Amino acid sequence: MNINEGQDAEFNCKFISNPPPTKISWFTNETEELAPSENVIITNLDVSSTLKLVNCKFEDSGKNYYVKIVNQLGEVISNKATLTVSCGPVFVTDPTDQKVLKDKEAKFECVVKSNPKPNIIWLFNGKELTNRDGVRMEKDLPKDKYTLVFPKVTPLNIGTITAKATNEFGTVEKNCELDVLDAPKILNKLDNLTVNEGESASFIVKFTGKPKPIVKWFKDEVEIQIDETIEIIETIENEISINIKACKSLENSGVYFAKVINDFGEVSTNKATLIINRNLYYF
Repeated sequence: MNINEGQDAEFNCKFISNPPPTKISWFTNETEELAPSENVIITNLDVSSTLKLVNCKFEDSGKNYYVKIVNQLGEVISNKATLTVSCGPVFVTDPTDQKVLKDKEAKFECVVKSNPKPNIIWLFNGKELTNRDGVRMEKDLPKDKYTLVFPKVTPLNIGTITAKATNEFGTVEKNCELDVLDAPKILNKLDNLTVNEGESASFIVKFTGKPKPIVKWFKDEVEIQIDETIEIIETIENEISINIKACKSLENSGVYFAKVINDFGEVSTNKATLIINRNLYYF
């Protein structure tokens, strides 16, 4: 029996029995006896029995059905008939969002069931991907699994990934996001500074990294604790400065550097020297 999803399936068996049957039973999955319900209707007559399956689902496809007829002299079992239910694609497993370190592999997988098998295409920001885009598309038909692979991601791959499944009964699609992460990098060099006592001094570090790194400042290998004499200023995105107010020769002279840190690593700037000219007083 071949039907479309949502339709009813009807199996009919004609027989001869003398004396009349004492029991008529329908089975599926080899040994599972079917009981009448709103979706299973069994109609028995003197010379026939009918099994009606109401509103069949795709999950019913591939099941076997047969009938056993019993009277006082013995029993007989019919052949097995297979139900095939055609339907549009259904995502059993959706592709999921991926956050991947730059230059690493990103893999999107989904499981899609339908009858007949679907045609799967992958899209990036609405544009269909092909092998010329540097990706691989794989499929494992026995497992209904479809895979999209980015061998080495870059920031250009950040965006929306769409799996689109189509057959003659319909089209469905699922979206997910690809984000590309990166270890921190420093983009500039700290300059040595010379100021007069009482003046302010600032060091600036420019960096990249995703997720956004944190910045720690050090003086003479000891992490600087922020107080009223020192402020941290984020002037623009990915640029942070440390400002030493009213420099004092004994307290603030020394060697400064910064560490830039995120989940994927840390990197240190070069070391820069702050020289503070002392004010001399003559009496």
